[in-house]
Amino acid sequence: MRLGDLWAKHGSGTLQPDSAETKELFIFGVTDDSRDVRYGYLFCALPGVKENGLAFCSQAAAKGAQAIAVPEGTLDEAVGLNEYEREKIVVLRVRDIRAFYARLAADFHPGRPGMIAAVTGTNGKTSTVCFLRDLWGEDGRSAVSLGTLGLQARDKRHSNLEAGLTTYDAKTLHIMLGELERRHGITHLAMEASSHALDQQRLAGVTFDAAGFTNLTQDHLDYHETMEAYFQAKVTLFDERLRTDGVAVINISDTYGVQVASAMTARGTTVISYGDASDNADLVVRERIPHVQGQTLKVSVFGIPYEVDAPVAGSFQAENILCALGLAIGTNVPVDRAIAGISCLAPVSGRLELAAVLANGAAVYVDYAHTPDALDNVLRSLRPHVGTNGRLHALFGCGGDRDTKKRPIMGRIAEELADCVWVTDDNPRTEDPDMIRREILSGATRATNAGSRPEALELALSKLRSGDVLVVAGKGHEDYQVVLQRDLSGQPILDSRGRPTTKKIAFSDPNVIREIIAAL
Repeated sequence: MRLGDLWAKHGSGTLQPDSAETKELFIFGVTDDSRDVRYGYLFCALPGVKENGLAFCSQAAAKGAQAIAVPEGTLDEAVGLNEYEREKIVVLRVRDIRAFYARLAADFHPGRPGMIAAVTGTNGKTSTVCFLRDLWGEDGRSAVSLGTLGLQARDKRHSNLEAGLTTYDAKTLHIMLGELERRHGITHLAMEASSHALDQQRLAGVTFDAAGFTNLTQDHLDYHETMEAYFQAKVTLFDERLRTDGVAVINISDTYGVQVASAMTARGTTVISYGDASDNADLVVRERIPHVQGQTLKVSVFGIPYEVDAPVAGSFQAENILCALGLAIGTNVPVDRAIAGISCLAPVSGRLELAAVLANGAAVYVDYAHTPDALDNVLRSLRPHVGTNGRLHALFGCGGDRDTKKRPIMGRIAEELADCVWVTDDNPRTEDPDMIRREILSGATRATNAGSRPEALELALSKLRSGDVLVVAGKGHEDYQVVLQRDLSGQPILDSRGRPTTKKIAFSDPNVIREIIAAL
């Protein structure tokens, strides 16, 4: 691709030098990682949360970069090129460098499934994209989901590696999109869209055919700082990434969802609403009947009643099913077939997953709930499953190096909604685990500081009686814990900048639960 064509299509800012000769230069690839630069590449020096790409411009030049893109307003000294390199390398000063890079990634790695839907919101993204994938599959579409659980088809993972990010970086994403279409014949993709990815413009190269909004509650304020900034990041999916003639499926029981629905209606985008009957939504659960294997749902779809058995538990999962149902209908799955597909949904790993049933009949569920709202929803959803004279137990912790404000809030919610509360570790990272537990306990004075996760699980499981339900929350599908890395003397291992480092250790809630029960 010629630099001039690339710049005319995606550029906004200035070229140095800006000449006809410069614009005739060939660009053979694009990357934001200086280690991946090859001869004739364009290196994009993206600003990062921990590192700034400007620090790697000289490395990119040494590896053969033809051009280097930097944020608009960057001084020559900050680019770090020597006098010879400044004569040879074109510097692009770009107004929105993250969006610029994402669009270039789409151009250099073309191809995508014909139908792509994205789901955003604080909670419910993973379950919703998995449910949508299954509804598409039941209608005969070749479908996969992409997000926190990695790349998955129905009942099949396509990677043993943890996704790491809910939404991938732009280059990785577009390489995957092209491969899914060309080599694997995937026609439908349901993917999660995180607020971080939307704010960082990682999705700027994708135009979505449909988008879902589940809810917005407190989370990620360590990054966004305010709820309004958090909300505006989510809205980007609808304002900028969703086709005008696409479909927006919105939870209008959520006050933020009402705002999104109003904006999409004003834009002329088709809106399918879901929520409570009092909201006059298009999709409503009229009645939910919990049972051992899941729940029976009586739903209203555009005013027409239906009844279907769903093989998943929980009221919030019923909401996620509505979102997936709306997205399926909005992407041309006939209503009757979409409704019938609900009975064939596969359980979602770590999302109200029934991990074990004890000999006395007590049930143990594992869920990824790690925010105040998610914990509230899980506990309220499983209360109807508690037997006569049974008790609802909650076991959870909070992640280290993350939003500290939610810790006492989650403690208070657990104490209000559960009969027994066991406070333990989540992913402590570089923080002192006991300090995190004490901060949670400041909002739950009657809860038990149950120690490390293995200790807490063993204690809580030993206390279960007939009719009890234990919810093990926070880690869900994760098969590891992130802990501080120490040397043989017990001292923290620091990186080159003097910061404490972490490591992953193998730990799966469902597996540990089953091992403990087997030994009881």
